[in-house]
Amino acid sequence: MLNAYYGNFCAIEGLSFAIEDLTVDLKKSHAVVIVTHNTQQAARVSDRTPFFSISQAGDPGRLIECDDTARIFSTPTLKSTEDYISGRFG
Repeated sequence: MLNAYYGNFCAIEGLSFAIEDLTVDLKKSHAVVIVTHNTQQAARVSDRTPFFSISQAGDPGRLIECDDTARIFSTPTLKSTEDYISGRFG
């Protein structure tokens, strides 16, 4: 079973950490996909993290890098991923 949700609904006061706790429990027996711009949330609950981006407005998005979450947030392979994670753009 695959469960997916858009992470921004977690911005509702008081729900964010409860939803993240539920996600951690669910991923023990289900595949869970989270779509979020909140990199801190992704770092807390994800096992693997993909980074998608566009070259310019109007272009289709593309997968830039995907790796274990710890590696994406500590030592990403690509400079564009590091720039996004560190807040240099995005």
